[in-house]
Amino acid sequence: MLGGDQRRMRSNSKVSCPVARRRDREKEVGYQIRFESTCSSATRIVFLTEGLLLRQAQREPTLPGYRVLIADEVHERHLHCDFLLGVLRRLLPVRPDLKLVLMSATINIRLFADYFGGAPVVQVPGRLFPITVLYEPIRPEESASGRKERLDPRPYLRVLQAIDHKYPPEERGDLLIFLSGVAEIGAVMEAAQTYATHTQRWVVLPLHSTLSVAEQDKVFDLPPPGVRKCIVSTNIAETSVTIDGVRFVVDSGKVKELSYDPKAKLQRLQEFWISCASAEQRKGRAGRTGPGVCYRLYAESDYDAFAPYPVPEIQRVALDALVLQMKSMGLGDPRAFPFLEPPPPASLKTAVGYLKHQGALDAEESLTPIGSLLAELPVDVVIGKMLVLGTLFGLAAPTLTAAAVLSVPSPFLRSSSGRSDPDCATARRPLESPLGDPLTLLNVFDAWVQEKSDNRGGSRRWCRRRGLEEHRLYEAANLRRQFQELLRDHRLLEPASRPRDSYTRQSRHRHRRELHKIKREHEQGEGRRRKVLRLQEEEGGSSSGDEGDAKRGPDIQDVKFQLRHNVDELRSAASLGQALSSGQLSLLQLVLGRGLYPQLAVPDPYNKTRKDSDQIFHTKEKVGVVLHPTSVFASSPELLQASQERGFEHQAHRDAAKEGLSSRHQILAFVSLLETNKPYLVNCLRLPALQVIGPGL
Repeated sequence: MLGGDQRRMRSNSKVSCPVARRRDREKEVGYQIRFESTCSSATRIVFLTEGLLLRQAQREPTLPGYRVLIADEVHERHLHCDFLLGVLRRLLPVRPDLKLVLMSATINIRLFADYFGGAPVVQVPGRLFPITVLYEPIRPEESASGRKERLDPRPYLRVLQAIDHKYPPEERGDLLIFLSGVAEIGAVMEAAQTYATHTQRWVVLPLHSTLSVAEQDKVFDLPPPGVRKCIVSTNIAETSVTIDGVRFVVDSGKVKELSYDPKAKLQRLQEFWISCASAEQRKGRAGRTGPGVCYRLYAESDYDAFAPYPVPEIQRVALDALVLQMKSMGLGDPRAFPFLEPPPPASLKTAVGYLKHQGALDAEESLTPIGSLLAELPVDVVIGKMLVLGTLFGLAAPTLTAAAVLSVPSPFLRSSSGRSDPDCATARRPLESPLGDPLTLLNVFDAWVQEKSDNRGGSRRWCRRRGLEEHRLYEAANLRRQFQELLRDHRLLEPASRPRDSYTRQSRHRHRRELHKIKREHEQGEGRRRKVLRLQEEEGGSSSGDEGDAKRGPDIQDVKFQLRHNVDELRSAASLGQALSSGQLSLLQLVLGRGLYPQLAVPDPYNKTRKDSDQIFHTKEKVGVVLHPTSVFASSPELLQASQERGFEHQAHRDAAKEGLSSRHQILAFVSLLETNKPYLVNCLRLPALQVIGPGL
């Protein structure tokens, strides 16, 4: 079998279809992502993510099912890619019949060739059309001088004006603008939409990972005649997404990347200059379908000073999960592993120490029994601990759900300006928990499952009214099932029950046959048709389609949901979560808190003199952190006070309110620390301080 490695899940499904059509053998080409596979015994070419290939190597170290492996976009130097290359380098002497092909348009040829013992290099001339590069540095008065100062959109508007002045409307060609983050996209979007309204010659669209799938897919739609698309994007459009029709590119020269500070135990999202390799990738987006123009909003001397290639992710992120996976694969001491470029020794030392502290490694740095289980769970160690503890204390159903929703991106939609819709926030209010984000997300998921059961087909509208991205909830449902199966494999949960009477079994079988028929008809059809965009696209976003979705056909995501899951079992679990007693809720609170320990923050003693939205907290390693804007405590700061007068939708919350939750002596446990313009606590859970310092924690 030939395996094609693609980093992103959506890329795999998009790439496999045209390959199958070109070969005219659709059964021989498939894709495999975390929760979906089109592979069969007839499959000869499979597209899959690096993470999945590593999981396969964990089960079958020699990868006997493959004869050829192709790793694409290796220049991006993502953590899983570098680790996978190290695993394959050790495998090749054992599998001399295995062929490995590395592909990239901007690869460091000498580094990769030497790493694989002088591997041969094949250079294929590109098919790009000529691209004119124009350096137009931002004027000093238009550059942001302070961290809080908003990006000035005037340099970007000048490009739109120049295109309108030089190129007639009937001469097609769209514009792709590369910016560093969501806030910057919001600033340019606001000005560009005003200009587009005035000229009637542009449709302005955002593109970044926190948008809904429906909003992201709009960039592939067609503009009306005589109108161009202006796509304002992060580096997601640099390599992972190819948008037809782009003729003009604006490169800000900036990117935001995560780095890990082991001393403060936080992740930093900071803005940096891009590398020469990234600049060339961005430029190349303008020459795919015809002669293009790349506007670089920096000086040529700046470009000459760029680093040749980006800093490898392995040298700037936390390595806890990597070390745990290496131990579970029997790869020995991670300090001796032949990485393409080794990570800092301090990062490996910090990771090993953290895993020892969490009980995943013993004093000899060998896997403990719980470490072996945690290594199989595709989540952070703290989330894995929650799962195990919740199962042991008889709270498997709500803990599975909480762990799943905490392991996917937030389902709460925000506009390109970073703000949430106040009407949606009001509609979500009954789902908020005074105990914090994990319980709020649990309520959201359980209410969504109940809505799907009571009003099938109406869950999209339900999500849209509450500002929820339904795709994230589908991801959480898939992850919840994966967790459940792993716990059953380790006999921590009872096997799934099956209907005993033949009538129920036959009814389910007929229903599944109908669902498979609908899915097959959808896949044999055109799939998602390219639509013509409206001249003024509304900002914000629908959750998973608009009001006309039901008229156009079945909700294929709901069909897949019913095929993948035991809906009755999910509904039963949701009902259990919605009917937790006060005692069960307190126990769940402690289970989640024990999983997050020692990630704790205490309130500043002078918080009572500050506004609710300006509350400050302190961790052991970091002083002066604040609540992330997506936190329920940030959007509804009155929950921090938990007054007895406040009514709660959840029965257990009403019980807790009657008992009275003291606003004093409360500590926040958190899932992660993230620093952007400020250090933020992400996904917070309130805990009674006495229980935190007691023998339980």
